Amino acid sequence: MTETGSRHGASYSPDDVAASLGRNDGGIGRGQTTYYDHPVLHKAHWRWEIIAYFFVGGASAASAALAALADHSGDAEAAPLVRNGRYSALAGALVSSVLLVKDLGRPERFLNMMRILKVKSPMSVGVYSLIGFSTNVGLGALDQARADGLLRGALGVDPIAWVPKSLRTAALAVSCAYMALYTGVLIAATAIPVWYVGRRHIPAIFVLSGTTTGCALQSALLAFGAPAPRTAKRLEMIELVAALAEGALLLDYERHAGETGKPLFTGPRGRRLKTWTLGLGIALPALLNLPSVLSRAPAHKPHLLRTLAASALALAGGYVLRSSLITAGRDSADDPRAYLRRPE
Repeated sequence: MTETGSRHGASYSPDDVAASLGRNDGGIGRGQTTYYDHPVLHKAHWRWEIIAYFFVGGASAASAALAALADHSGDAEAAPLVRNGRYSALAGALVSSVLLVKDLGRPERFLNMMRILKVKSPMSVGVYSLIGFSTNVGLGALDQARADGLLRGALGVDPIAWVPKSLRTAALAVSCAYMALYTGVLIAATAIPVWYVGRRHIPAIFVLSGTTTGCALQSALLAFGAPAPRTAKRLEMIELVAALAEGALLLDYERHAGETGKPLFTGPRGRRLKTWTLGLGIALPALLNLPSVLSRAPAHKPHLLRTLAASALALAGGYVLRSSLITAGRDSADDPRAYLRRPE
């Protein structure tokens, strides 16, 4: 595809314009200094609410999935994880809804988005994924409250007991997977250069980061309860594998992005990402958990301070990852040269 230069009657490709901009001649040698330096993309004006929404949603989806896996295992020792995971997933779904409504500005805007499902709109599909996720984790929390004896009378009776448990578990699994994945797809499916060039990395990174933060949250909650050493060790193992895979994908994302990835991987933002996410959020918790994971001795209750420190660092690293990606997208959208390079 070419674009016609109105002053000279010639045809120029985006690559020609980008090359001219690289020579600092303003575009095809015309000495311009403003027109081609103007942004050609609308940047996302997402504030802290969406960053927090991405973070809470990922951890909540992982918490619900971990609770379902623990329940399916039939291990009596995993009961605290089932309870904590179900309740924290519901809390996360409620917080996510509040954050999304706050970002939209007025509650009726959220209601208007529910009037119609636009399959080609990531935001519209995302709203319905949040509704489906909230419904499933709400049912799970309700089941847990009945099992804990917190409900009496009509509330203590399951009205959908006729639905097979396997079907309910499958619905929960689908909603958890979609909730963890779609936020990464949402930002990858754009023309913002730093996000577009990472379209094969970002969704997987979000899923792995959500798994890491979900495991960290459940490990911290488990550390305050009754001893569950086998469950705690399994959580540490899952967190370790997910964190190392996340770190490897981030490094490959940086290598693949090249010049286009500068808004994310260089400067103060890049140093913050590498320090808080790769260093303190992935590498250090992995080192803290590694001895317990590799030990062949019978599982024992993990050290409280070590567990809390590793969990806090992993959670902080997950938040910084999302914050860095969102703010880098704004800077990338403001750079017309990055867009004209047409990253592949």
